[in-house]
Amino acid sequence: MSESEETEEQIFEAAKMVFHREGYEGARMQAIADEAGINKAMLHYYYRSKDKLFQAVFQDAVRHFFPVIQKVLAGDQGIVPKVKELVDTYYGIFREHPHLPSFVIYEMNQNPQRFKQFMKGQVGGIPAPFLRQVEEEIRAGSMKQVKPHEFLVNIIALCVFPFIARSMVETVFEMDPREYERFMEERRRSLPGYILNSVSK
Repeated sequence: MSESEETEEQIFEAAKMVFHREGYEGARMQAIADEAGINKAMLHYYYRSKDKLFQAVFQDAVRHFFPVIQKVLAGDQGIVPKVKELVDTYYGIFREHPHLPSFVIYEMNQNPQRFKQFMKGQVGGIPAPFLRQVEEEIRAGSMKQVKPHEFLVNIIALCVFPFIARSMVETVFEMDPREYERFMEERRRSLPGYILNSVSK
């Protein structure tokens, strides 16, 4: 790796730390430069604006996220273990990258067309094995009539919301950070059963 590539990687890693810690609005280019151990002029040489740097961090996170989810959906395990694995996967990724849901929402709201164009290259629709499994469960009479897309949206919503709304959850239920983590771990264990019960006949 050349010195220039090393510097770019150093900046990128520093930006991830600052964006994850402060979010887009709170992040400052000076803070990123300080984190990277360089001056602000050098930071602007590599990334001309905070938006361009945010895009690089956001796209990198999404590129790591969606292939993992797609792999779970396309797996050959039954619907029960698949739902559990989906929940575990979402929770694992969001604990490692706690600001990823907020990144996605920010980008959707601020630049909807850019977000759509980028996502088209990352997501190829819901994998056929998952669609087929849901339809087979319905035909077998073990699952209520539910559209596979709706079923998946419900899973995603139940997984994502507590991460996006962490401040609200902690405030409303008077939780400190440790209590919140316990709550999330209990939820991770109980959520697959709740999801499956909601569609079981």
